[in-house]
Amino acid sequence: MIGFLGDLFINAALVSAILAAIGYFIYAQNDTDKHFKISNWLYGLQGLFLLVASGLLLYIILTHQFNFYYVYNYTSSDLQLKYLISAFWGGQEGSFMLWVLFSIMIGLGLMKWTREPYRGPVLFFLTLTQIFLLSMVSGISIGDFQLGASPFRSLAEAMPNAPFLQSNPDFVPQDGKGLNDLLKSPWMMIHPPILFVGFAMMTVPYCFAMAALWKRKYNEWVDPALPWTLGANVALLTAIFLGGYWAYVTLSFGGYWAWDPVENASFVPWLLGTAGIHMMIIQRKSSTSQKASIIFAILAYVAIVYETFLTRSGILSDSSVHSFVDLGLYNQLVVFMATVTLIGLGLFFYRYKELPSQENESKLLSREFMTFAGAMVLFLIGFVIILGTSSPIIGRLFVENPTPPEVSFYNEWTMPLAIIAAIMTVLGQFLFWKRQDAESLAADLLWPVAISCVATLATIIIGDVRNIYYMVYLLAAWFAVIGNSVIMYRLVRQKPLLIGGTLSHVGFGVLLLGILASSAYNEMLLDESVKKYNAAIERGEVTDEQGFQKTQKVEFLELKLNQPKIIDDRYKVTYEGYTLKNQERPGQQEYRIKIEPADGNGEQFVLNPQVYPMLSSSSQSEIQWSVDPDVRTGLVSDIYLYVAGSSFVERRNAEAKETAAKRRSNGSTSTTEEDSIEVQEVSIGRGETIKVGEFDLSFEDYVEVDDQQLKDSTIVAIRANLKLTQRGSDSSVPLRPLFSIYVQDEENWTYAPPISIPGYDDASIQFTSVDPSNGGIDLKIRGIDTQVEEQWVLLVAEEKPFISVVWLGTFLLMAGFSVSIFRHWGRERKKG
Repeated sequence: MIGFLGDLFINAALVSAILAAIGYFIYAQNDTDKHFKISNWLYGLQGLFLLVASGLLLYIILTHQFNFYYVYNYTSSDLQLKYLISAFWGGQEGSFMLWVLFSIMIGLGLMKWTREPYRGPVLFFLTLTQIFLLSMVSGISIGDFQLGASPFRSLAEAMPNAPFLQSNPDFVPQDGKGLNDLLKSPWMMIHPPILFVGFAMMTVPYCFAMAALWKRKYNEWVDPALPWTLGANVALLTAIFLGGYWAYVTLSFGGYWAWDPVENASFVPWLLGTAGIHMMIIQRKSSTSQKASIIFAILAYVAIVYETFLTRSGILSDSSVHSFVDLGLYNQLVVFMATVTLIGLGLFFYRYKELPSQENESKLLSREFMTFAGAMVLFLIGFVIILGTSSPIIGRLFVENPTPPEVSFYNEWTMPLAIIAAIMTVLGQFLFWKRQDAESLAADLLWPVAISCVATLATIIIGDVRNIYYMVYLLAAWFAVIGNSVIMYRLVRQKPLLIGGTLSHVGFGVLLLGILASSAYNEMLLDESVKKYNAAIERGEVTDEQGFQKTQKVEFLELKLNQPKIIDDRYKVTYEGYTLKNQERPGQQEYRIKIEPADGNGEQFVLNPQVYPMLSSSSQSEIQWSVDPDVRTGLVSDIYLYVAGSSFVERRNAEAKETAAKRRSNGSTSTTEEDSIEVQEVSIGRGETIKVGEFDLSFEDYVEVDDQQLKDSTIVAIRANLKLTQRGSDSSVPLRPLFSIYVQDEENWTYAPPISIPGYDDASIQFTSVDPSNGGIDLKIRGIDTQVEEQWVLLVAEEKPFISVVWLGTFLLMAGFSVSIFRHWGRERKKG
């Protein structure tokens, strides 16, 4: 019933959106209040229907109704409440619904704040985009034609060919597949919603640009569109930051950016939106650049739809780890993309001759030319990224299985463009606030250039920079910071709300400094012996068993339990053990790595990297492990480390292979194997702890015995309260073996059954006797190796300089855009 209601409300929302779009179209043509009011009611019904459908989806997620494919595919009964809620947008269908919900809320604001003649066309185009998005989750079937994929599909509908469903269509799994372990992060709970806020808000400048073309009103549209565009850019930038920080603290590639298609899906629209903002501002100031403002507003939204197609159609499933699988939406996404592109660009070129043209060409040293040139640089960066992201598709024209470009492709092309953009931010600001010629501009730039050169030289000396390319990059970044700071200082003295643009440009320069420092000057933390080995590798002095020269350096730090190592003569690093945390993820280990200054002066701290098995991709014989790094953040540098291997992981892998081998042989154990199982007899006193192989065994006290477990003629029975702890681990296994004496045939007999040790195959412990003189007990232990396995861990440890500068630059960019929002929104409210 819930599935029927969910589909009903989604499709009711789709029908309401279609009717509302028709009403807004008529209203835009005839300008009658009657059609506007009816369309608003229909629009509101669309939002209400979708809100109810979203509530039903959240309900079936929270109540673990695994008969629904969406719930089965993205949740499990052991998920915490916060991750159950985030599973709403964890899949494609739910994320489309969230996108439409935010778009509807934005539309309610546009109803109130958009003035004529743009109101009707803006709401028509906004509702048109919502129709396409709602169609993605409608799930309407007409013969062999399927429109969208409903989040309320049953398992039988989603997997009709599954053998277990063919034999039992009403089968309901006891549990779901669960949320991807990598998504179990607080950062990923808030990153997608903010991203979809940005996607929804970026629709607004597209709609205003289309309204301007429709109504032939090419100038006034930028005033109401500008605050929305700035808001969209802030949301996208915030989402980019949250995604980057999540990658930094969760993934093991050691960075915050990997040029993945999903990352590019928010970055390219942000670049084009930023270019559009610059052209809108020039249009406001100079009544020029109408064509550029409109085309960038169109392209920014087209980029969102295109990147959505790339990441959600399944076309990049072999090229991106973040790409969604295909839900059969390929054709719908193509139609969506083609529609917004053809309507946007088609109407633009249809009106092209009517669009105002600048009578006189802008001078080279003018704010119009410099701002346009800067916007074009941003466009080129976006074009390079789209080209790289699309290369697996383009490459199919030439090869059968094209591969995505290396990270170096993006870096090599975007780095010089970023240098040009940094320089142009200063030139543009000096020309924006004051008309200048070459002589006056040179005089104004004298001190900023001089200070930038000094700062660059100091950075080169302190950072031991030897790369000429990096030196030029540093000069441009410092020039952006210092030159824009000079302008910002002047503006603060006049009117603080005018500093939005310069503050963003300062943030851009700071971001460039942080990116270079944190990515090009990482330092691996290694002990002296490994450094000597790597030096010998560089000299070509190390060969393998066949006599071939080795070229692969060692980048691991190996630590043994409670045996500290001195690293770089600065740190003393100690592995203090691990803790099993099965309540978060089954099999998860949290390691304790203590780091303190080598000279003993200064603050010590503990890092807790984690390792856990990826159960969804593991098999009986092979466990796939994933890691959560831990980071010690600092103003100057971060210490970043993750576990690359450990004795625990190695043992679990061996046990998995051994268990699989036994299962392949139908679990049979030969007499020889049984005889080879090691047996130990130990004595332990009350309150004592002894070493048994790699374990510590503690006898705490005796405990009461449940009479139901004893024989009827039992005359005495006790249990020993034992605790078995693997050395190096905080996690212990409680054991309570029984020892009893009972009478049979007038003779005393002992009953002391062995009990298995959880987590260890063929291992057991048996309570064999009691020493009445001191309360001690004797135990027989089977299946635990007497040879003590040394506890060790392999770490990848890096010192990353000035990561904090990357975050600072991002925050300054956000702050600059936010200041601009307040200024432009305040002006619009006064007009209203």
